[in-house]
Amino acid sequence: MRFLRGRFDPGSGGSSSVRAVLVVLWFALSAAMSPATATAGKGRADDGSADRQTELRATGMTFVGSRNDRSELVLHSEVATFFPDRDIADLEVVRAVVTDEDEGDSFRMTCERAELNVQTNDFRAEGQVRGTTADGQEYSAPWVEYDHESGVLHTSASIRMNDETGSFRADGFRYHVNERKFQMLGNVSVEQNN
Repeated sequence: MRFLRGRFDPGSGGSSSVRAVLVVLWFALSAAMSPATATAGKGRADDGSADRQTELRATGMTFVGSRNDRSELVLHSEVATFFPDRDIADLEVVRAVVTDEDEGDSFRMTCERAELNVQTNDFRAEGQVRGTTADGQEYSAPWVEYDHESGVLHTSASIRMNDETGSFRADGFRYHVNERKFQMLGNVSVEQNN
């Protein structure tokens, strides 16, 4: 584990659960070193008493997660808010890269915000989602979800996809990271390029 200019970078080795623990540890250490970075959310428990949920906030966060020691997920965000009770991090202004040890980049993506499950490395990206697959398909969608264990990036929202064969619209897509297979789903149409 190393700290670089307020940024956490756990390196490239280790399991996702170890990395998740390191992320939790990092956020806890950040809160202890700088009390202004830890804030408490306000809510009410079922019995009406105040329920204080801890939020830990960081800027310039880099999160690295791996799957089966072959695939690596790297998420960079300008602002991250971690909820330790739920193992969830809310990320703002996000860049994501998923790489394969043998094949290199599987996909790259940017979005306005994402919700990351630090235990599973799954995430949901929303807002101006744009990305590129390893085979050059460029996609845009309002939201996508990534299941790290199965290696599937998908959406059921309207998408636009461009590749060397043309421009397309569809009702969604599934991208199988391991097979590098991009499937457009439902009402696929070809757009004319002038």
